[in-house]
Amino acid sequence: MADELPLIEMNKEQVVKMIGFFDSTQDERIRKDVFCKLGQECFDLGHSKEWGMSFQNDPQKLIEEVNVKKIALYWEKLEFSEDRSILFLTGKITSRCVCAFGNTSNPPKSLCLYCCKTFQENLFKKVFGKEVEVEITESAILGGKRCNTAIHIKQSEAINT
Repeated sequence: MADELPLIEMNKEQVVKMIGFFDSTQDERIRKDVFCKLGQECFDLGHSKEWGMSFQNDPQKLIEEVNVKKIALYWEKLEFSEDRSILFLTGKITSRCVCAFGNTSNPPKSLCLYCCKTFQENLFKKVFGKEVEVEITESAILGGKRCNTAIHIKQSEAINT
């Protein structure tokens, strides 16, 4: 058996440039498909899937972890709307995107609009045990001081905990 050659490590700068190229040259449909897939893969292959499952069907437990125990690295607070159909996520003040691919001088907006949105939809789908739609309301990539989202729970599926 021949000796195996060592693998060359991934070049982050190369990937960042490729993502930027996709964002600036492809039409909306292709950008959405590619960046949504990136967000899905980030969720599936990272520790977030297991973390989200630890709160499965128990959003109140997640709210306590974020609001009371203050364990979230990127989130400041979680609050329900009065009718409990929307969970508002307020991020911590930041000067940059927390994603390694978004931590550049000119990050692709599709990382926020599609990748992060898809990532969070997968996360909160686990937390609520039902479909949700994430709305990015503020982000560092889009020029904001923090990354905030509104997690919309289908009206017929709103929880009453």
